[in-house]
Amino acid sequence: MNGRIVLLNLISIFLVFALFMAASAQTRTVGVNVGDTWRYSATASWSSTDPTATPPPHVVDYNDTQWLEVNITAISGTNITGQMTTNYKNGTKVSSDGWIDIDTGNNVNMTHMIISANLSIGDSLYTTSYTTWFINETVPRTYLSGARDTNHINSTSSNEIQYLASNLYWDKSTGILVDLFVQNIYQELNYTTSWTEGLQIISSDLWVIPEFSTWTPALLILITLTSATIIVSRQRGRSRTPYNQA
Repeated sequence: MNGRIVLLNLISIFLVFALFMAASAQTRTVGVNVGDTWRYSATASWSSTDPTATPPPHVVDYNDTQWLEVNITAISGTNITGQMTTNYKNGTKVSSDGWIDIDTGNNVNMTHMIISANLSIGDSLYTTSYTTWFINETVPRTYLSGARDTNHINSTSSNEIQYLASNLYWDKSTGILVDLFVQNIYQELNYTTSWTEGLQIISSDLWVIPEFSTWTPALLILITLTSATIIVSRQRGRSRTPYNQA
């Protein structure tokens, strides 16, 4: 009887722990603040063996973009509102508003731009959309003159006529997109058409010297002063030691 009670208690504890871990895994954390701003460079390419084909508008738009800037204007719970400004190569600027819920993934004009901060390997990108996209790895990558821990997702899909590959990286501690590369290849009527799009962060006020704590310089100064004090104390101690008499 006592053995059964112990077993039931262990099972109950395990279930509670499992539920707690599941709930913890679903916790989504906003890693940005109102006023945060960052900017991307944009690249695009397109080619086709079909002489009548023309590049799609979104590829043309990417190719004509000098940079894209995101500015956070409001935050409510897990919902983040931002203004996107596109600066085209001809000098024209176009701004639009958008928002994204970093929990559900629902958004307007901000697809993939921001995810939850501090996601781990195996966590889904969002809880409602892109639920089959899981963080593949967390790796250090250099952005803006410093190494950052970044969460990486590599997603590919293919069928008889199309191959689509997406590589995306987000800064782990803030959840902002830092790198994106999408490749699409499809075949139709014996013609092959392909295009690529890319974004990479080029400036940000979210960090200056990545992963370098503000107290580190003070700690280095303290260590230096302490070492100097020890050296001086030892030298004084030696000068006070009497010489051995013959």
